[in-house]
Amino acid sequence: MTVTRAIALAKIDGRRRRNGFGPAFWSGSGILVGILLLAGWMTLAPPYDPFAASGPALAAPSLDHLLGTDNLGRDNLTRLALAARTSLLISGAALLGAVIGTALGLVAGYLGGWVDAIIMRIVDAALALPAILVALVVGVVIGTGPWPLIIALGLVFAPGFARVMRAPVIALRERDFVLAATLSGVRGHRVIVEHLLPNVLTPLFVQFASVASQVVLIEAALSYLGQGVQAPEPSAGRMISEFTRFMQVQPLLIVLPSLVIILLSAAWNLLADGLQDHFAPRREPAFSLGRPRGRR
Repeated sequence: MTVTRAIALAKIDGRRRRNGFGPAFWSGSGILVGILLLAGWMTLAPPYDPFAASGPALAAPSLDHLLGTDNLGRDNLTRLALAARTSLLISGAALLGAVIGTALGLVAGYLGGWVDAIIMRIVDAALALPAILVALVVGVVIGTGPWPLIIALGLVFAPGFARVMRAPVIALRERDFVLAATLSGVRGHRVIVEHLLPNVLTPLFVQFASVASQVVLIEAALSYLGQGVQAPEPSAGRMISEFTRFMQVQPLLIVLPSLVIILLSAAWNLLADGLQDHFAPRREPAFSLGRPRGRR
C-alpha cells in the first residue's frame, strides 16, 4: 500500500467514525426522553392525586400501587414522576447559565483588553466560591421554590460558561473570515452573533449537558436541606430527607428517589460524553510504513 493511499484510507475511516452519534449519546437521550414521557403522562393524566392519600400508608408494591405508597398513603409512582419533572425543569438553570455566560464569554473574547480583564476577574472570583454555598445565599435572598432555584443556579454556573466560551472566541477572532467581516464594516455585535457564535456551539452544547447533571445533584442537595423545592411539590431530595425515618419499614421510599437522582445525573453525563465524542477532533489512525518491496 502506498503512503498516499494509506493517508486517504485513514481519512475515510476517520470520517466514517464521525458519522452519527455513539452509544453514550443515545443512552443518555433515551433515559431523558423516557423520564420526560413518564413525567408528562403523570402530569396530564395521573392515575392518583399526588397530593392526597389513595391507599394505606407505607403499602408495599402491588397492582393498585406499582411502587407502593408513602407514609401518608400517596402513590409513590405518581410522586416520583412529578419529582423527576421538577428536576428536569430545574435543569433549565443550565440554559439560563448558558445564556448569561455565553454572552459574557463572547464579549470578553472578542473585545479583549480591559473589558476582557474585568469580566475574567469577576468570573475567577465567582468560580472560587462553592456552587452550593452561592446557591444557598441566593436562595435565601430571592426565596425558595423551583423558579428562584433556577435563577440561583443559573447565576452560579454562568461564570463557568463564560470561561469555556472565551477560549475558542480568542482563537477565532484572528481568523480570516472574522477579520474580513470586520474590515467590511460589519458591526461588532453582528460579528459576534453571525460569525463567532455559530462556530463555538460545540463546546457550548457539551458544557450545557455537563452543567445540567450538576444542577440535578445540587437541586437534590438543597431540597434535602430544606432550601430547594418546597412542599407540597414533590422533590427527590426532599423525599429522601422526609422518608429517612421509614427506611427500616419501607426501604423503597429511600431507594426510589435516589434512583431518580442517579438516572437523571447519569443521563446528562452520558449526553455530555456522547456530544464530546462526536464533535471532538479525531486524530488520523496510525499506520506503519514498511520497507517497500522491490522487484524480484
